[in-house]
Amino acid sequence: MKPCRARSAKHFWRIFFGLGFCLGCAGGLAQPRLVLPQSGWNFGAVTNLAELDHDFVISNSGDATLEIERVVSSCNDCLLAGVMNDKILPGGSTMLHSRLDMRRLGGEVSRTILLDCNDPQNPSTVIEVNGVVVPMYQVTPPAIELDLSKGQRAATAQIQPLFKLRADLSQVDCDDSNVVAIIGPGSPAGMTLTVESRQTILRGNTFATVTLHSANSNDLPCRVTVLVHNPPDVEVVPSQLTFQPQADPQMQVLWLYQHGSSPLTLLDAVPSSDDYHCEIDPDPDGVDYRIYVTAAPLQLSTGKTNSIVLKMMDAKHQNTAVVIPLFVAGQ
Repeated sequence: MKPCRARSAKHFWRIFFGLGFCLGCAGGLAQPRLVLPQSGWNFGAVTNLAELDHDFVISNSGDATLEIERVVSSCNDCLLAGVMNDKILPGGSTMLHSRLDMRRLGGEVSRTILLDCNDPQNPSTVIEVNGVVVPMYQVTPPAIELDLSKGQRAATAQIQPLFKLRADLSQVDCDDSNVVAIIGPGSPAGMTLTVESRQTILRGNTFATVTLHSANSNDLPCRVTVLVHNPPDVEVVPSQLTFQPQADPQMQVLWLYQHGSSPLTLLDAVPSSDDYHCEIDPDPDGVDYRIYVTAAPLQLSTGKTNSIVLKMMDAKHQNTAVVIPLFVAGQ
């Protein structure tokens, strides 16, 4: 029985060491592999009236999970990009969805999408998006801006078709009911778009899109962006201040703008800490103010938060207050 036991022990150790060796090899080789069959997208020649969507397939041919760590567009205003799933199992795939907004583009267009992942052999990949944008209409100015704080409630834009239309632009749609748009005749073969904001427009900045159609459905529409700036009666810029944790004093400026018909009087600016000092400088020609905020040495104040209280009074001697946060940046 001894020879038999010896052979069994020898066989056992041979299997044990062999299995351990194989597992070690597998552990060392387990890596994700990014596969991107289409490294670019040329959308050809298109008009500047729409948004284009395109999907890129991302696959993992490795034997470990592929993690998409970051997707960055070279132009956040016109090119949006994102993945459906940021973790891809071995043998699996997902979609990288991209959307290109052509409405403010013209001529040759070149954009990129940067894709970072945990593939050790291909950690960063650049995807190119290019083509040519041919404008269907010339809109002057390209976007309409209304600044209600300056009393500007209406503005116009001239629209000139660059290709022959089957019918004149005559139908107007706006995605915000607080903005009224009317199309009328303009220069020869052109039109004038008049945009006006209603009294019910919301406070702040409102973006609206006006779409112009002709009576013929084969004609492409014309889209015009409208920005309405309707600030509150009292506006503080910036809305907060951030200081650095340094040994030297530092100063920043707050601007207090008043847009209402009954401006307030700024009585005082009171900081919540002795580390800050405020000096009020009224506008001699108006109702606005500058507030100089000086910070003492803040090298030991990293991460601390304070505030400034702007004490104001209206024409009826009723008091109101506006609180401005103060931050000390972290190191």
